[in-house]
Amino acid sequence: MSAFDLDAFVGRARALVESAPPATRRETRAWLVDPLLETLGWDVHADSCLRDPTVDGTRLEYVTAVDGVPALLVAVEPYGESLDRDRAVSLLETMAWTGIDRAIYTDGRDYLLLAGTTDADRLACRLPALPDHESALAHYTRETVGQRLERHARPFVARQLAVARDDLVESIVDELTAVTDRSDAYRSEFDSAADRFVERLVAAFTDDGQRPVSGELEAGGADVSFEFSETDASSDESEAAQRVDEATPTDETGADGDAGAAHDSESRPSAADGDAARAGASRPEQNDTADIDDADDGEYVVRFFNERGSIGAIGHSQSDQALVSAAEYLFERGLSGVTVPWSPEDGDDARAVLNESPTHPDGTSMTAPRKLSNGLYLETAGDAGDRADRVEALVARAGLRAMLTGDWG
Repeated sequence: MSAFDLDAFVGRARALVESAPPATRRETRAWLVDPLLETLGWDVHADSCLRDPTVDGTRLEYVTAVDGVPALLVAVEPYGESLDRDRAVSLLETMAWTGIDRAIYTDGRDYLLLAGTTDADRLACRLPALPDHESALAHYTRETVGQRLERHARPFVARQLAVARDDLVESIVDELTAVTDRSDAYRSEFDSAADRFVERLVAAFTDDGQRPVSGELEAGGADVSFEFSETDASSDESEAAQRVDEATPTDETGADGDAGAAHDSESRPSAADGDAARAGASRPEQNDTADIDDADDGEYVVRFFNERGSIGAIGHSQSDQALVSAAEYLFERGLSGVTVPWSPEDGDDARAVLNESPTHPDGTSMTAPRKLSNGLYLETAGDAGDRADRVEALVARAGLRAMLTGDWG
């Protein structure tokens, strides 16, 4: 993609919004988003481009594909309506679950570019500044993405299954209903079982049978603010920079490992921004005296389910932090009314898993307490297997189900 092509798109788009800005989502797509995707080399009218799909519970406007492999997710808001934090987080979660490592979220004025899965690089800018980030946008072109997808791999099958999940589940349920000849009497049970089957099948086709998940999307997650860069201070966009807050993903790239190259270094959040995000008030505090074992570097993923299916996931490269993230997630989504000190074990000598102080019922100190955002302390001592048992006990206490994948053991 040449700078001239991008300059031409921006020139036309700015002339359009200055004379008659789009008034609806449909107009924003037709007048601004479709032309941008076409500038990047995508044919939005081709059968390979899904329009208005829902993937992993996230509503999208486009899913483009290369030779049948889903390659780019696009979410759109009506022009000028700013980007929604919750939708940005949902988009990150969908990227993590499907393995699709390129996404664009825009309202035609503000552009949020995401690259990666559990460690998505982020670039935020406004319409006039797009040409300043040509090198970053080049990683979203049909040509560049197509080159990355030339070599077939199992994770690409996972992408296909993930995007087609709803249709696959419906098809399986229809077949089961027809075979049992019981009308719709057991359809809800068939639906739940089929959804779990497809979900596990997606996980089986990822690298090493592990499903990358956007970690640290715990309740309230640590926020990262994006300042939209702009080049024309005299335009209507010279107002105070708009910000999109989103939860911090973890440290994993896309299937080909090059997601980090998608954005030029000058467009990435600064180290200071990253430090500020990691120090967010909603992040669980670490007790200075705790003996935390950080040597179990790997992948620890927890997928949460209710009676209707998957509702979210967390993941981390360390099992102690994955346990903390799971606890934070559960306290926000059903783990309430717990009487502390709490332990899944019975008996007077039971060691506390949760308590209002970093101690056990007998007054002895926890070995590796971590303070949660609600003020309770969580015992994180032990190996990955011990922490996995605690995760499953907490999930059961919250009335949910869990699927643990990765290196839990």
